[in-house]
Amino acid sequence: RASAAPILDLFITLMSMGLNGYKNLLEQRNCLLENFQERFAQIAQNQGERILLCPKNTISFGITLDTLSKDVEEKKKAEITSLFGSMLFTRCVSGTRVVARNQSKIIAGQEFVGFGSSTDNFPHSYLTAACAIGLSEAEMEEFFHRLEKCFKDFRSKMKKSSATKLKGAESTH
Repeated sequence: RASAAPILDLFITLMSMGLNGYKNLLEQRNCLLENFQERFAQIAQNQGERILLCPKNTISFGITLDTLSKDVEEKKKAEITSLFGSMLFTRCVSGTRVVARNQSKIIAGQEFVGFGSSTDNFPHSYLTAACAIGLSEAEMEEFFHRLEKCFKDFRSKMKKSSATKLKGAESTH
């Protein structure tokens, strides 16, 4: 059974801000929307990724994450992509969701193919983020700063990991 607490919280919040307060939040979000989309697309392009176009969704936006695991064997791709998601979480990049391509989970004996995605065979790993109501310009700037830093840290970590594996392989020969 669902709790009524979230609905009650929303009701109290809306009543306390009034119609004008709510309209102001919507207007603030609309002012940030274009900049949010452009910055997200620019980060995607800088990382060799692309924006996922969903024209009817004006709140949540997605970018591919295919280059994160391009040099990794197929069976490890989902694990590497999920590692990026955990790095986002530990670096306080909140509000994102990372979905690894072809990830499967078995829960209570039932296999879920494409776990986390809205389809079993989506052709890309991806990251979503929302330009949600209540987001301030300063919060948006901090979000993009942290996201860019996380991409940089992730690629650095992968480069170090590859170099370590390469040195290990050379020393065994």
